[in-house]
Amino acid sequence: MNSEQQNTNQEQTNGKIEFETGTYEIIRHRLDKYGKELRDKTNLLNDERKKVFGSTDAALIATERIITENACIPADMKPIGKLFIFGYNVSVLTKKVQIEDVFSIYKYENLTFTKTTNELIDFPAFVNDFEDLFRYRENTQFMKFSVIGVNFYMVFKTGKGDTDYKVFKWLIDGNKLKYLDNRSEHEFRFPPQHEFKWKKATREMHVKGEYPHVSIENILFVETTDGDLTIKAENNTNTGIGVYAEEVIETKQTLDDAEIFYSVLGNIIILKIKPYKEDYRYIVYSSKTQKAVRIDAIKDACVLLPDNQGIIFSNGYYLQTGDYKFFTNDLEELVFEKRIDSPNGEDFIYTFYENKTGSYVLLKYNLIEQKLDSPIICGGFSIFDNGEMCNFRDDGEAKKHHVIQIWRTTFFHADYDTVVNKESYLFKIGNKELVKGIA
Repeated sequence: MNSEQQNTNQEQTNGKIEFETGTYEIIRHRLDKYGKELRDKTNLLNDERKKVFGSTDAALIATERIITENACIPADMKPIGKLFIFGYNVSVLTKKVQIEDVFSIYKYENLTFTKTTNELIDFPAFVNDFEDLFRYRENTQFMKFSVIGVNFYMVFKTGKGDTDYKVFKWLIDGNKLKYLDNRSEHEFRFPPQHEFKWKKATREMHVKGEYPHVSIENILFVETTDGDLTIKAENNTNTGIGVYAEEVIETKQTLDDAEIFYSVLGNIIILKIKPYKEDYRYIVYSSKTQKAVRIDAIKDACVLLPDNQGIIFSNGYYLQTGDYKFFTNDLEELVFEKRIDSPNGEDFIYTFYENKTGSYVLLKYNLIEQKLDSPIICGGFSIFDNGEMCNFRDDGEAKKHHVIQIWRTTFFHADYDTVVNKESYLFKIGNKELVKGIA
């Protein structure tokens, strides 16, 4: 081939590349334009939705105090209609423990707390069981309240073991409670801590080569040999380099020595890896971004965000887009307690609980914005029918004056009417349906 032909071919190649690049730029700009138009129209629809169904921005609206008769360490609080029951532990008692030494009942109205009698829980059978518990179990401490279905539970810690507790069961009847029994330990339980199933990697998934690895659904490739835990985005056994790596203790281990579990959730792959003679490590990989990050909190609890938008754990979340966010706190081994759904279908509160201190972490997730608010860390909380939420912080010191924060939220009771315009066509569609479509 002479030089003239070579130049001609080169010009044709360059022209093709320039044409393809130009075509790509045109398509990209066109998609960006349509995307912006769609976002603008969606935002207008969302604004109109808020006008029809009412909009409430979460905010701290008041700070009040509850005063107890004795200096005590608060443990938990829960609403029963317009009342709420406050549970605590008195540090020093020289007399027989009575109901009022552990529980107080308050009426909540117009951002104020008014102490009432203990009529709500003044049942002879309960009083007898309560006094027997403290008479025969000297180290008994009130632990927490729990609501499961139509039942209300009072949980007491009676020893140092994880299962050393006593549970009193009540039936919630509107604004009242009806005492049932003191033998419901088997009913008090937290939900499954992982809303997905782990699959174990087998030897059939090994890929041989100079740098062998385990193929995870042919999406990513994992090994713990040659001194580090490596995750690759390509099935390449010619190199030991990947998109993620961290050191392992046993540098001479083979591919068979590590235990690897995984779960594929859309673009997210959760890895549970135990290098030889080590504890499990938890790593999340995004097939969308081809990046990985270690998330140790998954060990204790990890549940799904609504509409398969991602996963959430006690100190953050990880989305299908590959975006993630972590929060820092001093709490450890938090378990998932429950998810609270707002009637509008837009907001969700995920509550996590630390057994050791009785602390809660409340994570509020917005379905449309796909983000978490800053966590609320508290010793107990109550959400009332009008959406107002009260919570307190426990600093571990016994005192008579207890500061209560009051928040405005979107977590109204399902029967609480917030609709502004029932004549609108959007009202006929429904708030939840609109939220789902916009999200």
